[in-house]
Amino acid sequence: MQLEGAVGPLSAAQSKAILDALSSRGQDTDSFDRHLALEVAIVGSPLTVGNEALLLRDGPATYQAMFAAILAAQDPINMETFILEDDEVGQRFAEVLIDKQRQGIQVNLIRDSAGTFGPPAAFFKLMADSGIQVVEFNPINPSVARKVWELNQRDHRKLLIVDGRTAFMGGINISSVYSGGSFSQGSRAARSSGSAGWRDTDLQLQGPVVAELQKLFIATWGSQKGQPLAAKN
Repeated sequence: MQLEGAVGPLSAAQSKAILDALSSRGQDTDSFDRHLALEVAIVGSPLTVGNEALLLRDGPATYQAMFAAILAAQDPINMETFILEDDEVGQRFAEVLIDKQRQGIQVNLIRDSAGTFGPPAAFFKLMADSGIQVVEFNPINPSVARKVWELNQRDHRKLLIVDGRTAFMGGINISSVYSGGSFSQGSRAARSSGSAGWRDTDLQLQGPVVAELQKLFIATWGSQKGQPLAAKN
């Protein structure tokens, strides 16, 4: 099993040492090796080491970290999401992304057609008019589909990559229903009134894994016939 680090592939001895150390923590079984081999075979990418992961426990923590990364961005911003609402949270994302685009930082957005069915066309047109490249994943309208039309083929990935160095991924969409903190009074009040929001979690990642996630974004962009991306992507 070959592992890859921040500066490239590790030697066979280094890879073996890491795998042996991980394997020694569990029972004496080959299930760990079989699991790793299966993951590599399915994904088609090497496992990576030397990554940093920060747990973002809920929507507020995730949005705060995302906004900080976007505002500091110096290179392209790639975003892929299932739901992007035209509400307080969605409008804030649209605002900061449009501002970065106007600063000359290219923003590329993949939005699922079904998941973003609610917002008016003007919401996404405003982004596109600013220069943001917006791709609609598998349009619900078959007349504008860019490939074989499949109603149930949906993009549930939630991914944000900033500067090619920081990535966010997990279960949090872009919507105000994720705005209640895990332990906030507002969140409890919403639950008691029967209008509870969604509680989910994200990860903020740095290290070699970001390049692998970037490849996933680029592959999806290409499969949906998006405009050619800049070389820095």
